[in-house]
Amino acid sequence: MLALIDSSQADLPLLLLRRSSELRAHPGQVALPGGGLSPEDGELWRTALREANEELGVPPEAVDLRGRATLVPTWVSGYVITPFVGLLRFPFPARPAPAEVESYFWFPLLPGGAPPARTEREMTLPRGSLTMPGYAHAEHFVWGATGAIVDDLLSRLALPG
Repeated sequence: MLALIDSSQADLPLLLLRRSSELRAHPGQVALPGGGLSPEDGELWRTALREANEELGVPPEAVDLRGRATLVPTWVSGYVITPFVGLLRFPFPARPAPAEVESYFWFPLLPGGAPPARTEREMTLPRGSLTMPGYAHAEHFVWGATGAIVDDLLSRLALPG
């Protein structure tokens, strides 16, 4: 997964996408660009860049890769997500892949100069409904593994306290 942050903006927006509602796994959910390792990728960070390019048209040269964030195990699918953090070097015209991506948006990590407020929402999952913590932004709710990655990124920001 690629956590791409536009550090040229004061609110530090993070690139997120809404998965296509036609996908079998996690349809319609908010996510970071990313996916599974292909043999030709070699390293996982290459997978993050390839997937971001395939899903949203992020040119690899537009990403200043800074390192890996905390691994995130998922309780529904049983995967361990390896997020890589990158800073946006230059703007690019996003091209969402319709088969995989319904839409994309920039989620501000520091709206108004402070971390976003955590909230809770009732989420309907295949196994039932749960109240989940996350972050509301416009019509989006960032929760689950993506919310955990946002939590990790926010904990790494040096904020005056």
